[in-house]
Amino acid sequence: MPMKWSLNSYRIGDDWEVDDMIEVVQKTGYQGIEFLQDFDQAHGLEWDTPQEKYAEVDKKLKVAGLEWAAITSCQNFHSEDPGEVAESLKKVKRVIDIAESVGCERIRMLGDRFDNDSKDRVIQQVGKSMGELGGYAGPKNVKVCIEFHSSFTDPDAAITALKIADNPNVSGIFNCVWKDVTDNTVDAYHEKIAPWISMVHTHGAEGPQWFDYYRKLFIKLNEIGFDGFVSNECAYTGPEKEKVLALYMGIFCAFSGQRHPL
Repeated sequence: MPMKWSLNSYRIGDDWEVDDMIEVVQKTGYQGIEFLQDFDQAHGLEWDTPQEKYAEVDKKLKVAGLEWAAITSCQNFHSEDPGEVAESLKKVKRVIDIAESVGCERIRMLGDRFDNDSKDRVIQQVGKSMGELGGYAGPKNVKVCIEFHSSFTDPDAAITALKIADNPNVSGIFNCVWKDVTDNTVDAYHEKIAPWISMVHTHGAEGPQWFDYYRKLFIKLNEIGFDGFVSNECAYTGPEKEKVLALYMGIFCAFSGQRHPL
């Protein structure tokens, strides 16, 4: 199966009710929605939202022919306080339960921040937390994905944590941040991360600084037969959201070589 396109609700979906988001996603050709949690968005789908609300949204997505691309928790696991880490584990396990109930195949978690002094501790802690969550999610057919975000845009840190997790149900989300990457190293960079990712978050793909990196990323995704979601996290907040999403849809199809879904 070819890769699929979804909308990440970050920023652009701040004020959209579920029905509004579904309508625009259908009009612009995206095949799924990635609902952001912990950001007080109008869709109202949080870690502690009653199961009945998720069931209602699931019915609406099915009627519209759309998928749950991911449920995107912003819980992180870098705290020095064991109680805070335990609380994050509890919340993400609840998100996994929700994902199972609606047939969503993946949830997102964060690492998220370290400095030189805390790096080893945080990577170990994040890896062990992912391993625990992956073990919990496995029987529920839900994937646990760490976004290559903040300090974990360093792929070596993210991959080390994934190795510590040591669970086939745990993978990465490439956040399209090419830290310390050059034109001469970008292909090797994609080669390094490709075995670890099951989803991609895109941002300003039209920007001249990163345009060729996006082009080469899609070449690599096609080469490995990537069939996950590429989620548009464009964070646009201007007056022409539908037009902007449609234009990104065209860019993604051109990069991937796919026919437009509409």
